Amino acid sequence: MASILYSPFHDWSARFRDVYLSPLLSGPLLFAVTYAPNAVRELILDIASKIPGLQISPEFDMSTLTTVLRVVFALSVVRKLNGVLNTIAANSWRVTRGKGWDWPNEIAVVTGGSSGIGTDIVDGLVALGVRVAVLDVQPLPKSLENNPRVRYYECDVTSSESVASVADSVRRELGHPSILVNNAGITKPISILKMSEQFLRKIFGVNTISHWFLVQQFLPHMIQANKGHIVTVASLASYVALPTGADYSATKAAALAFHESLACELKHVYKAPNVLTTVVHPNFVRTPLVEDFADHLVQSGVHMLTSKQIADPIVAQIKSRRGGQLILPRGATPISGIRGWPTWLQELVRDTLGRSSLA
Repeated sequence: MASILYSPFHDWSARFRDVYLSPLLSGPLLFAVTYAPNAVRELILDIASKIPGLQISPEFDMSTLTTVLRVVFALSVVRKLNGVLNTIAANSWRVTRGKGWDWPNEIAVVTGGSSGIGTDIVDGLVALGVRVAVLDVQPLPKSLENNPRVRYYECDVTSSESVASVADSVRRELGHPSILVNNAGITKPISILKMSEQFLRKIFGVNTISHWFLVQQFLPHMIQANKGHIVTVASLASYVALPTGADYSATKAAALAFHESLACELKHVYKAPNVLTTVVHPNFVRTPLVEDFADHLVQSGVHMLTSKQIADPIVAQIKSRRGGQLILPRGATPISGIRGWPTWLQELVRDTLGRSSLA
């Protein structure tokens, strides 16, 4: 079964929407049919004459085409305005980009940076000139070992003591970070009744509670400077929970709630609207995290993304000096609205995906 969460069709349709719902396309076309209908008519007839079997009367009515273009132009303007409002709202209702960023002088902390998405995020940040502190229990991959802009710190992100100790070392050796990417995550398909307390505490510790520990260490200076960017890597599982994935979905839904509260607190509690926040919702990604069951996911119809397909948009978002919400791939964006769908439709989706995931 092609995954309801994602198929290549979603990306194609997203690109198609970008074209036909662009006011830069529909606007000039509407202008042309309104003020030069005869020229447009001649052009259409000329094109039709070159298509075998297609016959159009020279006297065809242009009013239908005009009406369609008016509707499409109106929708494209609304869509464009919606995108602009989304960007402004995600940045404390600020139109301009964040100020004061100088990449060679910025310091980033990336948890889980020794593999998968984290490593590609580190590569992207280093390419910008940023110095990066990698916090992980695994050593750096060989590709990063000798990079002078990367410093590795062994850290158990589930331990507040370990995080505090490493944070002191980062501040002492590198300086105060202005970028924090809470990327570390684990998962393992286990049904609710078979879930051990040990793993349940571990997955919540890595995927959720660590966000508090890291932010508590590095956010105060960002607030003081009124400059920073905190990236929370959640998942499409924040919106859709499936069999044997209750633990993972619960941690990622919590990560989304953490991001939303953090963004609100920065504005209204700490009065630091220039500290940016971004939340990222990737679909299934082929990383060491899912290697044990990746083949099963592919056989179920899931299109696996690469870690670079996730890391590149994250780095681009940081480079843009704007906060926001990234749903990756972009064609899966409609899934974020599933909670507002009618219950019967939600259940149909969960039933279909649930059966497929256990097949």
